[in-house]
Formats: sequence, C-alpha cells, structure tokens
Amino acid sequence: MDIQVQYRSAAGRTCRDEPAAVRGVPLEERQPLSEPRAYKGRTSILTKWPSATTGQAVWCASTVQMDAAMLLDFDADIVCFQSRVVQVHWEVEGRRGTVEPAFVARTRDARRLVFAHPPRDEAVLEERVLQEAADGAGWEIRPLRVPQGVLRSSLASAAHFSGPEFAADDDTRRVLLEAFARPRPLQAGAAASGLGLKAPAYAWHLVWTGELTCDWTKPLLPTSPVWASQAAAVGEA
Repeated sequence: MDIQVQYRSAAGRTCRDEPAAVRGVPLEERQPLSEPRAYKGRTSILTKWPSATTGQAVWCASTVQMDAAMLLDFDADIVCFQSRVVQVHWEVEGRRGTVEPAFVARTRDARRLVFAHPPRDEAVLEERVLQEAADGAGWEIRPLRVPQGVLRSSLASAAHFSGPEFAADDDTRRVLLEAFARPRPLQAGAAASGLGLKAPAYAWHLVWTGELTCDWTKPLLPTSPVWASQAAAVGEA
C-alpha cells in the first residue's frame, strides 16, 4: 500500500511526504489545508470553535465536531489542537482514497494524538490506512469523543467564560480558591468572596480551567456545588 501524508509546511506550502517524514512535525500548529464543507445529506453547519487553549480558531464542519472540539479544549492534557491539517492519501491495487482525521493534537508530554472520525464506507480499509500512517509518523490514534446530554450542556455553560477576559489575577484566584475550599454553590461562593460583580465570571472561568470542579454527571448551574480541585492544589504548590 502506498501512503502519502498531505499537510502544510511552516511557510504555508502544501506538501506530501511519506509518513516517516512527518514524525515530530508539529502539524497541530499548521494552517488547515482548506476550509470545511458541510457533509452532504447531513444536518451540518460550518463554524469555528474559538480555542481557549491556543487562542486560535478551529474549523468545524458540523455541530458534532464543534462539540468534540469543546471537549478537547476543556482537556487539561491537550496543549494544542487543530482540524483539517492532515490528509492521508492511499493507493492499493488500483484503488485510491483519502482519510482525513477530525483533529490533530499535542499533549503536555509531547505525544501527538490523531482523532479519527467515526468510520463510514470502507471502514476497515480506512482504519488500516490511518494506522499504517500513524505507525510511520509516530501518532497515537484516538476515537473522536463527543460530549452528550448533561455533560455537553454543562461544558457549554462553562465555555461561555473560557476567554482570557474572564481570567482572574493571582490574588483574585487565590481568594476564590479559598472561598471554595469546601463545596458550596457557585453563585453563593462567588458572592461570599467579596470580589464584587465580576466574581461569578471569574469562578466560572476557574471551572473551565479545572481549578474548580463539580459533579459533571449533574447539570452545572449557578446553584451547583463546586470546590477547589486537585489541579488547583498542584498549581498552588
């Protein structure tokens, strides 16, 4: 099987190489190969997810992919991710095709993850192609996770406060973490902090960053109990 990986160089030029040639290349930092198109016959929209992790826009071809981007953005282990930056072209026995992963991401410990769309036609062959490319390029393949139900709704509520304009300075952050040293309703704890009208937004932002946590199996509301997480304790150390 002949496999070629298409991507953009650091200068923005479109390239095609053997999988081994892209080992260690920060594809998640590169520009998308193209803007997305809505899937034919599906309820889709074209939109961008504003990534709080990188400050960059992530192109999404459907609301499902946008929800998956939100979950990646929330994952504290992911330091960079992007969509539409890789196409894997294959040819075998006169047949040709292209596999395009949903996202490429990099973790804190420098692992490169490739998130695959749910298989459609020629699923077995596409999985084989992507696995062979990953073996050569040093990628880890992960299934695309999409938050559903309560988790999706709660993440979307917190994501409204993911932007840097809602980030507290160190002193404000410390006061809020002390206010939530034990579980208490988000709105009430923010009010009790004495930080004024902006305190709830700061608290929501800390939920997004994982420094405040909650029971993610239940709807996240202003009245939901939240508390300082282990991630906050590590940050203070």
